[in-house]
Amino acid sequence: MSDVSRPPVRRRRPPLDRLTTVWMLAAVATSVLALATRGVLPQPLWTSVHVVTLGVLTSAVLQWSWYFARALLHLPATDARSGRDATVRMLAFQVTLVGLVAAMWTGHVAGTIIGAGVIGAVIAWHGLALTLAARTRLGNRFAAVVRYYVAAAGFLVVGCSLAGFLTVAMFATGAPPWLLAARDGLTLAHSVVNLGGWLGLSILGTLVTLGPTMLRTRIDPAALDHAVNALPVLVAGIGVAATAAIVGWLPGVGVGLLAFAAAALVGVGLPLARAARVTGPSSFATWTVVAGLGWAGVALMAVAANTFVVADAAALREANLAWIVLLGAGGVLQVFVGALSYLMPVVIGGGPGPVRIGMAVLATAWPLRVALRTTALALLAAGTAAGAGPRDVWWGLVLVAYGIDVTLFAVAGVRQARARRRFGAPPPASTPLTLSPTPRSNP
Repeated sequence: MSDVSRPPVRRRRPPLDRLTTVWMLAAVATSVLALATRGVLPQPLWTSVHVVTLGVLTSAVLQWSWYFARALLHLPATDARSGRDATVRMLAFQVTLVGLVAAMWTGHVAGTIIGAGVIGAVIAWHGLALTLAARTRLGNRFAAVVRYYVAAAGFLVVGCSLAGFLTVAMFATGAPPWLLAARDGLTLAHSVVNLGGWLGLSILGTLVTLGPTMLRTRIDPAALDHAVNALPVLVAGIGVAATAAIVGWLPGVGVGLLAFAAAALVGVGLPLARAARVTGPSSFATWTVVAGLGWAGVALMAVAANTFVVADAAALREANLAWIVLLGAGGVLQVFVGALSYLMPVVIGGGPGPVRIGMAVLATAWPLRVALRTTALALLAAGTAAGAGPRDVWWGLVLVAYGIDVTLFAVAGVRQARARRRFGAPPPASTPLTLSPTPRSNP
């Protein structure tokens, strides 16, 4: 009998989002260990930072950038770059990251360098795939936003290269004196290209379209043009800051970071603010993103200001360490939590009923949760600025807030999935972003 009449079989998408969830749990656990115990966790600062930036955030960027690329570029469901290849890249990244952590914990020079190199290669493949996909959709105005992801990938490749030099300076016996002398500057450059270049550009590019979608309003008419015009300045700002850090010109680091901040404000922030005038933030997701952007701005300004007053790279590293951690925990991570709180119910899907169930769980006591995290971060910032304060207490409250988020993500996912099965709803579409841009503005 012919099977022509049979409906097409929907291919099951690998649950890659669960990998990010695993890293979120690991981030909470390692942060608690680093805070509550001293010397138990190998490389506690490196581990806490990289489990968040690579495990949680980079995993999320690898996954979600292709969700948005498929929506923005109208890629077909059979496109291997966003399907099979993206899965291979994600799995390769996960395996390599576990190996990288093990190598760092044991101080294995070759293993750490190889791990950083493989991660750089995976990200380079990711950026190349996005570039090729965008070139096939040149008539689509939203293809320009994908350039943010491509530029971000380039910066992480640079960051992985710098990580190799830092590994030799940290662990290798007989490392050359010039490399040991340059370690603080290389560390600063590594932080700049990874936080500002990789994560910063990925977030800014996503918010161009996701921001108005979360606010349930239309994209500002000039938003895409402003974003495209801002990208060269953003890239140049990070490039100047990183180069100045390597050569030891500290005011140049501040100039580059201020240029990046100004371009982000004008190119992405102001169009998003104009869109928000119609319907301002009114949910946990939107308020958390707003809070994250605010704290990122505060920490970035503090880091930039310190570059003009300290004597050398070692002093700058000491002065900025707390602010960089605050930039990640209070800024970047909050934006991620807010965006995921909006996207997760849409991705799990199941129709209006199940989606409302998932959203209701994620919104549990949300004003209190936002207030708790904001208060703890404010006390941390005040203590950092004053050079004193019971920091462990405030960091403990921040961890409690993120622990609640992770718990609610798990509960919401389980309850919504059960509701979807109960309602007999089909799986969600692979592109959970609906774009409603206004027409291009006239010059």
